[in-house]
Amino acid sequence: MVAALGDGGDDRLALAGRACILLSDVLVLGAGAALAIDARLTQDPLRGSMAIAATLVAMQDAPLVVLAMVDPALSGHSYRLTTGHLTTVLIVLVVLHRGRRAVTPPQRPIAVGMLLGLAALGMTLGLHSLSAALENGSGFLCTGDPVDMALMILIGVVLATIGIQLRHSPLPAWASTRIGVGILAIFAARLWSTLTVATTPPPAAVAGVAVFSALTATTAASLLRLALEQTNARVAHYARLAAEAQAEVKQDREVAHDVRSTAAGIAAAALLLARGQVPPGPRRDALEEMVDSETARLRRTVAARPGPLTVVAVDDVVSPLVLAQDALGHAVTWTPGGHGVVARRDALVEVLTTLVNNAADHAGGRGTTVLSAAIRDRVVIVVSDDGPGIDPAVRASLFQWGAHRSRSAGQGIGLHRAHRLILEQGGSLELVDDDAARGTVFVITLPRAPVTATDGD
Repeated sequence: MVAALGDGGDDRLALAGRACILLSDVLVLGAGAALAIDARLTQDPLRGSMAIAATLVAMQDAPLVVLAMVDPALSGHSYRLTTGHLTTVLIVLVVLHRGRRAVTPPQRPIAVGMLLGLAALGMTLGLHSLSAALENGSGFLCTGDPVDMALMILIGVVLATIGIQLRHSPLPAWASTRIGVGILAIFAARLWSTLTVATTPPPAAVAGVAVFSALTATTAASLLRLALEQTNARVAHYARLAAEAQAEVKQDREVAHDVRSTAAGIAAAALLLARGQVPPGPRRDALEEMVDSETARLRRTVAARPGPLTVVAVDDVVSPLVLAQDALGHAVTWTPGGHGVVARRDALVEVLTTLVNNAADHAGGRGTTVLSAAIRDRVVIVVSDDGPGIDPAVRASLFQWGAHRSRSAGQGIGLHRAHRLILEQGGSLELVDDDAARGTVFVITLPRAPVTATDGD
C-alpha cells in the first residue's frame, strides 16, 4: 500500500520507512494513554509522568515525520538526531524526576504531554531553522562539527540518566529494563543514521524506532494489566472484609436478640417468684429451674460456647419449657414421647423457645401444641398454634434475615437464627405450607439418637 502511494520523485522504500516510524509514534501515543489509566488506578505519580513523557515524544515526533514526507528538506527529522532532540530529552528527564518525587499523580497527563510535545515540536523546528542558517546549512547534527559531537554525547548522557532514574525507581525491574533497552535502541538507530549521514531512513533506524515503540507499548500494557489485576484483588479483598464484617454484625445481632428474649423471660419469671405469685409446688420448682438453666445458657451464649453435639432427651428440654410458659400465663399442650435426638442442648432450647414465644406473641397463645414422633432415623418435633397464621407475603422468605410480618414489631432475626441453628446440627426447620390448615405449624427434624441411649424407645 505504501509503495502504491509513492511517485516517481520519491523513493518508495523511504516512504515505507517513514510510514513505519509514524505508526510507531501512534503506538507510543497509545502507550501514553495506557500509562495514564495505570496511574489513575495505582495512584502512582511516576507512571503518570511516564504517560506525559510518552505522549510528549509521540506528539513531537509524529508531525515531524509527516513534514518529512511532504518536504524533502525535513526528511532527516524522521531518523537523524537534531538539536531539538536535546530539548526533548531534557524535558523528559525533568518530567520523570518530578514524578519520582511527587506524592500524587499528575492531573490530565495526556493533555499535559500533548502541550509539552507541541512546545518541543515548535522548539525543534525553530532550532532547525536556526541551525540551517549557519555555515554547514544542513540543520542536522553531523560528525564534522565539535559542537554537534558534544550535543550527541550530551543527548546520550541525558538518555542514560533517564534509564538510571527508571532503574532506581519503584517501577518493576522488568519494566525499567525493557524501557531502558527501548531507549538504547532508538538512540543507537538515530546515532547510526547521523554518523553515516543517511539521506533516507535506513533499515536500522526504522528497526530501532520499532523496537522502542514495541517495548514501550507492551510494557505499558503489561503494567496496566498488572494494575487491573491488583485492583480486582483489592476489590475482592474489600468485598471479603465487608462480608465478614456483615456476618459478624449479623451474629452479634442474633446473640443480642436471643439475650433480650431470654433476659425478658428470666426477668418475668424472677418477678413472679419474688412476688410469691407462684405457690410452692411443681410449677414453682419448674420456674426456678428455668431461671437457673436459662441464666446458665445465657452466659454460654454470650461467651460463644455452643457446646458439642450430644444425645438430648426431647422431654427434658420441652417439659421445663412448657411448665415455665404455663407459669407465665401461656398454656402449651405437650405429651411426652420419650424420644432422643443428637443435637446441641442449648441450641435446641433456644429454637423451641423462639417458636413457642412466637406462638404467644403472634397467635395470642391460642392452641399452642408441641408434640414429637420418631420416623425411622429421624425425630420430628412439631410446634403449632391456632392463631391467624403466617402472612402469605412473607412465607417464601420467612427464614431469611429481616423477614417479618407487615404489622409485626419483630426484627426478623429469631426465625432466621433458629433455622440456621437447626441446619448446623444436621436437621431442618420448615413451615408447613398448607392453606387449609389453621394457624401456624413448624416442624423440626433432627437425627434420632441410638435406641440404647434413650429410655427404651
